[in-house]
Order: sequence, then C-alpha cells, then structure tokens
Amino acid sequence: MPRMICLIRKDIMLVYRYMWLVLIYAFVFSGFIQSNNSTLLYGLLPGLVLILGIGSDARLPNQQFLVTLPVKRSYLVLSKYASSLIFLVSSIAICIILNVATDMIDFGTVRIDLPFVLGTLISMILFISLYLPLYYWLGVRGTQFLNIAMMLIIMVGNGAVTALLSSDDMAAPLGWLSSHALASGALLASATVLALVISYLISVSIFRKKDL
Repeated sequence: MPRMICLIRKDIMLVYRYMWLVLIYAFVFSGFIQSNNSTLLYGLLPGLVLILGIGSDARLPNQQFLVTLPVKRSYLVLSKYASSLIFLVSSIAICIILNVATDMIDFGTVRIDLPFVLGTLISMILFISLYLPLYYWLGVRGTQFLNIAMMLIIMVGNGAVTALLSSDDMAAPLGWLSSHALASGALLASATVLALVISYLISVSIFRKKDL
C-alpha cells in the first residue's frame, strides 16, 4: 500500500504542474462565463485532466526508472488505473462545485443533474479503458499523437452523444431505462467494471512485454 500511495502521489504531482490550465479551462466553461456550459465542462474537463496526468508521465523517463525498482509491472499498471480514477472523480467534483456555485448565484438553488453526472462518470471510465492499453502499446513517441487523437474523439464524441440523447429516437429507450432504474443501473455498472478489468489485463499483458 505505501508503494501504491507513492506511485499515485507521483502522478498527482505531475498534474499539479498544470493545475493553472485546468482551473482556467474550468472557469471559462463554467456558468460564470457561459450560460449553457454543462456539455463542454463535464464532457471535456475530465478528459483533459486524464490526458494531462497520463501524458505528462509519458514525456518523462519515469517508466524506465520504475521498472528498475523491486515492483511488479502489474503493480505499476494498477497504480496508473488508480491514479486515472482519482483524476476522474476529482475533475467531476470540480464540475459539480462550479455548477452548484453558479446555480446558487444565479438562481439561489442547488441543482445537480445526477443522470448527467453518472453518464459522464461511466463514459470517462470507458475512455480510460480504451486509452490506457493504447498508452502502453504505443509507448512514449506514440502517446503524443494518441493524446491529440483522444482529445478530438472526446470533442466529437461528446457532441454526437449529446445530440443522440436529445433526439426523439432515444425517447423510448431512455424511458425504459428510467422505468427500470435498478436493473439498468446494475447492468451499466457491471459492463463498466468488466470493461475496466479487461482493459487492465490487456495493459498488463502489453507492459510486461515492453523492453524498457
């Protein structure tokens, strides 16, 4: 456990260097500047924080140093997944705090769109499940292009999903999910956890074969 804490702390310190950029982005796309901000704030900020945290580690010779330590590579990969989930929860918390603050100032009430928050959490966990195996597969050089591609995917995919959910064709499926909240919630949670576990196993398999 102390080793895990040290590895996570390393990743947090890397993101801390770019905290000014995260705060500027969060403020610009908050309700203090824009009236309709939820999509750009919730959709892009978590992805930005994740890419900053993981991508910053790739630009430094950290992996080459870490594999020389008496720590299993599977443990190093696990710490990266743990750091990513911490970044995700923290960035969503920033989004919620900003939205609550703007609602209190503008309307005097607190409004939290729980389905939207949960949707962001699930979609970003799936993003982690896709991003990290590619991160270990492509290596340091490929990660630079991966980060650009992933930000574009987040921007395009965010708008596409928003448009899809607001379309009339999705009214019936969304209504069914609402009427079967417990079953649909359990199904989504199970699928998300399964995707994360499979992603971790793939990342470990790739990283063990890496010659660093």
